[in-house]
Amino acid sequence: MKKTIFFLIVVLLLAGCASKDNNREKGAEEKVDKTVEQQTLSLQLLKADEEAGVTIENSEVYKELNRMITENADMGLANDFSINIIDIVDSGTENASLLFLAINRLDEPMKNIKFDYTLGHDNGAFVWEGVEVDLSEQETGIIQSNHAVPFSLSITPEQEAIIDTLEQDNQVVKMDNFKFESVN
Repeated sequence: MKKTIFFLIVVLLLAGCASKDNNREKGAEEKVDKTVEQQTLSLQLLKADEEAGVTIENSEVYKELNRMITENADMGLANDFSINIIDIVDSGTENASLLFLAINRLDEPMKNIKFDYTLGHDNGAFVWEGVEVDLSEQETGIIQSNHAVPFSLSITPEQEAIIDTLEQDNQVVKMDNFKFESVN
């Protein structure tokens, strides 16, 4: 199976840019490197899990997510919110779901995040097409700056079969109608 493909980060783009500053008076061209250096990413418990007594130390899922984040501390889009597909959980069962990390790289905490999510194959086969994702403060909590929290979406066996065919060069991924509340 191609489930290992989801260890690849779907929505990960490291921001780096270079610009040219033309000095017309001297006729010289100077390149300026403006690579964005991100702060270390930390795993944050879902509010509902934390209230239920779950910790990173007593949960195998959180331990594994924490290990992934520690090894890839620069994951996420600089100065933005992004999501990364992690893996299928409970594959082949009625309770199967796709596990994600919601990553806040903004300079401010966020809450009540909503967006429409599309994931599919460029041949027109979709896992979801515009499904509403609601990361409410009640369930998710406040996502601090430079923190990531897990969330999942249920999948059917048919959706899982489509996921198994996705590769980096043939997938369609979109986040539309993105809304959130700032926490000041």
